[in-house]
Amino acid sequence: MSNSIITSEILVAYSQCPRKAFLLLFAEDKGLSNEYMQVLEQKKNNNRTKYIDFLRKSFQIEAYSQNALYRKNDYLFEVNLVNNSLLASCDLLKKVEGKSNFGKYSYEAIIISGSYKVTNEQKLELLFASYVLKQIQNELPATGSIISLDGKVHNLETAKSNKKLKSFLKPLKEWIKHPPSEETPVLLNKHCAYCQFQASCRDKANKSNDLSLLDRMTAKSIQKYHKKGIFTITQLSYLFKPRRRNKKAKKTPIKHSFELQALALRTGKIYLQELPNLVRQPKELFLDIEGIPDQGFNYLIGLLVCEEGNTVYYSFWANTINDEEEIWLQVVNKVNEYPEAPIYHYGSYESKALNQVSKKYQINCELFQKRLININTFIYGKIYFPTVSNRLKDIGKFLGASWDNDISSGIQSLVFRYYWEESQDLKYQESLVAYNEEDCRALKLLTDKISEIIKTADDNADIDFANSPKQVSTELGTKIHNQFDTILKFAHTDYNRKKISLNQNNLEQQEQSTKKLNKRGGHLGHSRKVPKARKIVDVPIKLKCPRCVNEPLQESAKMIERTMIDLVFTKNGCKKTIIKYIGAKGYCQKCYRYYAPDFPEFITNFSTQLFGHRFQSWVIYQRLALRLPYSVIAQTIEDLFSESISQGSIDYWLKKFAKYYSETEKLLTEKILTSPFIHADETPINIRGSNHYVWVFTDAKHVVFKMTETREANIVYDFLGDYSGVLVSDFYPGYDGVKCRQQKCWVHLIRDLNDDLWKNPFDTDFEAFVLEVKNLILPILETVEKYGLKHRHLRKFKKNVDIFYNNTINRTYYSEPILKYQKRFERYKGSLFTFLEQDFIPWNNNMAERAIRHLAVQRKISGSFSKSGASAYLTLLGVMQTCKFQNKSLLKFLLSQQKDIDQFKESRRTKNSAVAKS
Repeated sequence: MSNSIITSEILVAYSQCPRKAFLLLFAEDKGLSNEYMQVLEQKKNNNRTKYIDFLRKSFQIEAYSQNALYRKNDYLFEVNLVNNSLLASCDLLKKVEGKSNFGKYSYEAIIISGSYKVTNEQKLELLFASYVLKQIQNELPATGSIISLDGKVHNLETAKSNKKLKSFLKPLKEWIKHPPSEETPVLLNKHCAYCQFQASCRDKANKSNDLSLLDRMTAKSIQKYHKKGIFTITQLSYLFKPRRRNKKAKKTPIKHSFELQALALRTGKIYLQELPNLVRQPKELFLDIEGIPDQGFNYLIGLLVCEEGNTVYYSFWANTINDEEEIWLQVVNKVNEYPEAPIYHYGSYESKALNQVSKKYQINCELFQKRLININTFIYGKIYFPTVSNRLKDIGKFLGASWDNDISSGIQSLVFRYYWEESQDLKYQESLVAYNEEDCRALKLLTDKISEIIKTADDNADIDFANSPKQVSTELGTKIHNQFDTILKFAHTDYNRKKISLNQNNLEQQEQSTKKLNKRGGHLGHSRKVPKARKIVDVPIKLKCPRCVNEPLQESAKMIERTMIDLVFTKNGCKKTIIKYIGAKGYCQKCYRYYAPDFPEFITNFSTQLFGHRFQSWVIYQRLALRLPYSVIAQTIEDLFSESISQGSIDYWLKKFAKYYSETEKLLTEKILTSPFIHADETPINIRGSNHYVWVFTDAKHVVFKMTETREANIVYDFLGDYSGVLVSDFYPGYDGVKCRQQKCWVHLIRDLNDDLWKNPFDTDFEAFVLEVKNLILPILETVEKYGLKHRHLRKFKKNVDIFYNNTINRTYYSEPILKYQKRFERYKGSLFTFLEQDFIPWNNNMAERAIRHLAVQRKISGSFSKSGASAYLTLLGVMQTCKFQNKSLLKFLLSQQKDIDQFKESRRTKNSAVAKS
């Protein structure tokens, strides 16, 4: 093979691993395909021969050549399409109607597969053949076909997938023009299992202690660590830091830690992130299934029965797929002999196979499924063995399990099954059964080890806790540590109420007492006497009974009074006032009821028993505008007004005001939805240790906040509904599904470009790309600054945008930063320049960021919120930010008791009608 030709094999190799493609292009030793790939090739050849023989009976068919293209054959086989530096192979070309260089017909490519399911590699191979065929016949085939091993024809639309093909072709063409001076770095992945270069790449990775040795380590993760200067597993292990778990935090899904896995490899210890809970039973079953996933055929089921220390292995073998139902019925019957025994398995293959079988053969497996226990769930994210992966083979070898036969992997078991099908030689069947039994016994060994870890984790020196590492000490040292720890604990209590005792016998008793003292309760309450009023106001009785129409009320001897502490706001400040409202109850002689007198409306609407509306408004203002904590507000009230209130009262007032202004929030929402544009943004917020998200919607005059438990953008769709204006947002993909027109924030884009330019100062291609972006946007923004966001001044730049896309975006790039922004410009072409087409559409999302900035600061101060408290706070924050955007005083709006901010008008002097009139 010439080094200057890109073949189908090289293209597919590049999609799997760039290093494999590099070695195929430039290495002298091309390697030998392993047994599995040879088996697939043999299956493919058999399927191809069978299909071509079928075509010969009904169609004109001949071997491919340049001249054969013009002879109007129905099919051409053994196809090698050559154009410039491209060589695409396919099994057949099929003649279809259409215009081409050959006349009133053209060809479509067909790939014949050696598998039952269509793979991404086969699709790519077909796309490549169609792409090269287009260069030859001057017409891109509309579709291509893949014929699987079961004879099914899978059609693929070529035009829709060409973009993916080109992303692989671009770097390969660059390699042909300018061969790399260095080898492509090693990157082990799932394709290594059947790659001819597997051994050499793994040796190289082991020598360099490469990060890709760790299972599940993606290229993106490796790049992230490389930017931090981390290139080896040993270096990665030093990144792990024990973390204390927040007791208030909700339980979050467990994630795998590469850093902790690397630490386990470096130290050789087993680390526990979380202690699993595995309950063992006297009778247990261990299940392992060997199958052909591509065909959906399970040909061997192994069951290890453990009872009272004895183990017996049973195997169930299917010669053909027609025997599969029978062996499953045998397995179900065998399992039913042990109705109380749990069934252990490893990974998800067994549970998926059981689901498929129950549907395929209508076998009742409900009880079987309920008893399945996946041992992997007790390991993933919880137990870290000093292995590069959590595969049963890797952990089993660490624990001492062995696989002594000729089969050492699942891939090799597929090869042996193929050999058995071809030869019916019993030695292959025996090897597969022995391999399955060893898997079952390795699973039992692992399950026993997990039970041992649970029992001995505290004492075993080879086991450690990830977030609270064991501290080694002598017996005397332990006593000293305990005494010092107790002293430090008592340092946090009230010394006068609890004296520190260094007597060892009293330590335990003191610790228990300290726990009671430190036990968290609710907000501290306050008992108070009714203060002496400085002013008494007589309240008249009601004139008529509210129940009995027009029935006059008689004044009774029963009196009722309300004392209210409130604030009087003047031009120069405010002062406290205490007023007692007193009046007689009215009595109705018809319904025999007593009715309270006509207290002023502000008492009945807002006042608790003691503090008035203006007092509460001032407290809410302290919390919202000044961001003061509850404790500071309570202390300020005591210092300024000599009044003691609990933090619970402040929280209650906040929720009460939020409920009162919920109608205001609805008005704000209605007005936002009538605006020609809406800004939207989101930010995380901590709710008792769990991340929630706050969303802001604003039209630059009105602001509304919403909170959700996740970052899913359903709240955006619900809020906007059938909105027909323009949504201004950042590049978070959640906004992309909104049906209305959009304008993406140029500030975010420019900020990202600027940051990446700082990170890649010597990437001249990227620098030139950013310069072109600057040359496009700068004149537009200068026009905006001069004339405003008016369509008649901005529409002329649409030509510049088209030129920019033709000359800058629609080009071939190889620089990684450019490729990232090229995709962004292509994806958001319709929403980056909406402001050029409509009047007064903002080109940035600064208004949303301005609205949400106050919350970001409060988040740093408060740390976390309660869910109900956060909801109330966000309602009032929307009111405050709306007042701010309209240059109105929040405090004066709260004092006014009005609900429509747009209708609210400030007076020069704050009105105190309720107090002044009284």
